[in-house]
Amino acid sequence: MRGLLLALLILTPLAQADNQLTPWTAGPPSGEWSAPWRLADIPKLKPSTRTLVEQDGKQVLRIKASAAAGGLLHPLDLPGDQPWQLSWQWRSEQRLDKARFATREGDDYAARVYVLLDYPLDSLSFVTRQKLRLARTFFDPDLPAATLSYVWDNRKPPGSHARSAYTETVEMHVLRGPEAPLGQWLSENRDLRADATAAFGSAPRKVLGVVFAADSDNTGESAESYFAAPQLRVAP
Repeated sequence: MRGLLLALLILTPLAQADNQLTPWTAGPPSGEWSAPWRLADIPKLKPSTRTLVEQDGKQVLRIKASAAAGGLLHPLDLPGDQPWQLSWQWRSEQRLDKARFATREGDDYAARVYVLLDYPLDSLSFVTRQKLRLARTFFDPDLPAATLSYVWDNRKPPGSHARSAYTETVEMHVLRGPEAPLGQWLSENRDLRADATAAFGSAPRKVLGVVFAADSDNTGESAESYFAAPQLRVAP
């Protein structure tokens, strides 16, 4: 028994160290976000409210979006060819009635998770390369070459996917649809390399970050969602 306890004490820190996402240990309203977590806002849009609260005995991220958009970003710099597994728990308290999947006028989601990816520019189409260069020049020099967006949708069933109505560099996957229960924690686990390869034709050069978000700026509705236990590990 003593040997087993010793082994557990040794292995536990190693298991925790495998997670590339820093746990949420601090954040508003009591303090600043645990580094390297930081706010991810969209210029000219009303920001959502992001706070750290205790729920069911654990620290969780709460995002409220009322005609607003925004998320919480964890920057990364990881080799994209590794079999990264992203897992998390989420729950939503209400649906967005007016939202429409992959349309400009209805591009809102009660909860969503972005994974930011880097690809060589020469792997992109000429038009996409030019658009990306312009966007990086005039808006954000760190704009990713591609993004996976996992969403909680109000109409489409799980398994639905499409390019964003705004840009072909964002592939959207519906993980929870209209039948998903509200006010209940649900767990997700995604193979990022497999999802990226299916969406963009190859594994990314790098994984640049993960964003947990909610948005309702297009429909003007309100959403309240929670996120917990984010983990990013290499599959055994």
